[in-house]
Amino acid sequence: MKRFLIFAALFPPLGMLVFNAPDEVSKGIPSSEDLLAWLIASYPIAIVPALLMAGIDRALSKQTFHLLKTTAVGGLVSASVLLFLWSGLAPFWSGVMAVLLGALPAAVCSWLSDKSMRSVDA
Repeated sequence: MKRFLIFAALFPPLGMLVFNAPDEVSKGIPSSEDLLAWLIASYPIAIVPALLMAGIDRALSKQTFHLLKTTAVGGLVSASVLLFLWSGLAPFWSGVMAVLLGALPAAVCSWLSDKSMRSVDA
């Protein structure tokens, strides 16, 4: 249950940070209204992928290198969505951003959930 809560709580804002990182580097620090608007918008968009990734992470949790496998699945899922939406003609950097958009939040959430589950098992 902790795994699903961690993914549901952290995956959308982490995805928002990854999605906005290139723009924010060029513009500077965003205003609090912009951050709040993006945060509110990130949950309806990313809650279903977050819960799906939590299920995948749970299924892979007993395997070796499950953090790496969860990261790879997160990147592949978001890249497949990009290829579907752009009919396979996405520019290279858009593909890289799509992979990072799924992989980085999946890796952080998987690491945190594994760490919290270890403390429960100990």
